[in-house]
Amino acid sequence: MHSLLNDSHLSKKDKSLLLVGLFAARREEQAMLYFTEVAVEAGNTVNEIAQLISAAIISRGIPTWLSGIEAISKAIELTGNAQSTKEPQNIAAFSTQEECVGYYQSEFDQLPQWISYLVDYAPDTLLKYSNLRTTSLRDGVVSRYLKELLLYAINICDQYPKGISIHETNAFQLGATDDVLLDVRTICMYAVGVQAILKD
Repeated sequence: MHSLLNDSHLSKKDKSLLLVGLFAARREEQAMLYFTEVAVEAGNTVNEIAQLISAAIISRGIPTWLSGIEAISKAIELTGNAQSTKEPQNIAAFSTQEECVGYYQSEFDQLPQWISYLVDYAPDTLLKYSNLRTTSLRDGVVSRYLKELLLYAINICDQYPKGISIHETNAFQLGATDDVLLDVRTICMYAVGVQAILKD
């Protein structure tokens, strides 16, 4: 356990925070609460824990938050600090399908089929999801970089190749190295076993 969390290409602070988010997404609350204590001891704030967990909603839905609120409550209990950091509310929002499509064209080399199908069959969902995605993934008290690493980890643990590819690419674009991604895969191996390092 100690070697898992040692500072390496990712710090103990970041690794422990990623583990809280990963176990929240997997709804493994006992492990989540254990690593919440570790994360707080490593210097993570209530706001950092809450924001990283909220980023996972775009990948695994609101059940992540329903589990995650237990981690937030635990962090408040441990720190004695329930005050949230107010962040700017002037977040750019999409109001048209065209703006959404333009956003995904800037994010991906080729417009993903799942976006094309949302345009064709669920345009209202496209609009609402796109606004949720950009809000969740923006830089805040937790960087987009760390949020992408969490989403990469979630998809590794679920062995979902498309999700792995998307968030691996995004992480590289934000400055991740092979060594950083190896750190993430090691965390995943702790969470779900050897399947985390098997290639599809």
